[in-house]
Amino acid sequence: MQFAYKQLGIGQRSVEFADNLNDPVLTYPPNRSTINFPFSAPSHPCFRVIFKFTIFLFMLAHQLHYPPCALAADHQLITSVAAIYEHNDNIFLDDDDEVSDNITTVAPKLEWVRNGERLNARADGRAEFYHYDENEEFDDTDQRYNASFDYRPTERWQVSAQGSYSDDNRPDRDIETTGLVLGNIRRKRSNAGASASYMLTEITSIGLYTDFSREDFDDPETSDRKDYTVVLFMSRSLDAWLARTTGRLNLRYSHYAFDREYTLASTQGPFDVTTTTGDELDVDSAALTAGTETALTEKLNLTWDVGARYSRSERVVEQTRTYVPPLISEPPLTVDDTYDSYGFVGSVSLGYQGERSHFDLLLSHDLAPISGSSGTANRTTARASAGLRILERLRVHCFLQWYLNVSDEDDATQDDIDEQTWNAGGGLHWELNDNFDLATDYVYTYRENREDNTTAQRSKVLVQLVASHDWLK
Repeated sequence: MQFAYKQLGIGQRSVEFADNLNDPVLTYPPNRSTINFPFSAPSHPCFRVIFKFTIFLFMLAHQLHYPPCALAADHQLITSVAAIYEHNDNIFLDDDDEVSDNITTVAPKLEWVRNGERLNARADGRAEFYHYDENEEFDDTDQRYNASFDYRPTERWQVSAQGSYSDDNRPDRDIETTGLVLGNIRRKRSNAGASASYMLTEITSIGLYTDFSREDFDDPETSDRKDYTVVLFMSRSLDAWLARTTGRLNLRYSHYAFDREYTLASTQGPFDVTTTTGDELDVDSAALTAGTETALTEKLNLTWDVGARYSRSERVVEQTRTYVPPLISEPPLTVDDTYDSYGFVGSVSLGYQGERSHFDLLLSHDLAPISGSSGTANRTTARASAGLRILERLRVHCFLQWYLNVSDEDDATQDDIDEQTWNAGGGLHWELNDNFDLATDYVYTYRENREDNTTAQRSKVLVQLVASHDWLK
């Protein structure tokens, strides 16, 4: 039996308790990048990366010491390293000042996997050392860690949890996942979530999912953000009316808290003036959706969810000015705005999984928080992707996706956003042998900012060689 929660928008989320953990539809708990290790290390970036990987390795080694009853599970301890060379002709997707460069990336990764009858667990860590040929000021190291487990204590109960942490700074990191440009501002993201589900009967189940995540930026003028989400979900088999169909009902509450504080120094006559601005935005959103998941055939699945949401936004901006010498005193200037909105929530996905080919279609719409921006947007996403195994070790794939991010026209509490982005591409993946993979990819991006009436485009070509080894095989 399968039951799921799906949320549409910036994270395209769903919780699925199913045997197939490789569902082509984006799943929740999401494959975020991970777990944060609260250890200190010297400030040198390379030392911090090595230090975290060392701690991570000790944790994995510890996980291997299970009691005898658990050793029957399948364990994997995989090390890999990817060498990537790419050319990007518009790194910032800018319509005026196009910056192009060749980028070399070396990405080592450590992964541990446990698959058992009642407990599945996974942990991995990855570092990305990237170098720009001409714009060396963009050289940096990104880190990504994640851990998750699913446990079935009884036949009726299932629990799961996941944690993630990432530290990234690449200018074009979000273009292909949200359709928006963030720029080269260092961002630290962490996430923790847990879920529990219980089968009331053979055909009915209920569950609860909770999630907390946060984003912190080095730039004080860029909004940090905290997200809180709680979901109640219920599923019931509808086989008595519709063959191979499961009905779903989901109630979601989300709270997004944006916060930034920055100062501006200026001179006014004989005075040195410091202006401090505090900007806080809180968004509360509740959504109710209903839908079904149907296995049309053994290889073709159809899933849909539709519903409505209510959101309330409140923004408080406070500005204070101090003078040196302190001969002038001004009271703080405060602006407080609120805004209520209603909207549609929905998604439709169609997936086909054959022996040598697969394809997926997705259409979704929901309210989504914008990374690095003080606000949310109504995001519509459309995606089509397909893959074909030409030879035993050679595969080809292609995709086309479209994002539309629009803020409410009358919402005075948030920034104006009206952008659509197209991404299209494809590539080849060749398994040279059991330890080496070679891949080539091309991605074309077209972005239209309808608020400023500007357009920009980008082409990216990359070649990637991955070497991997399973030490427990």
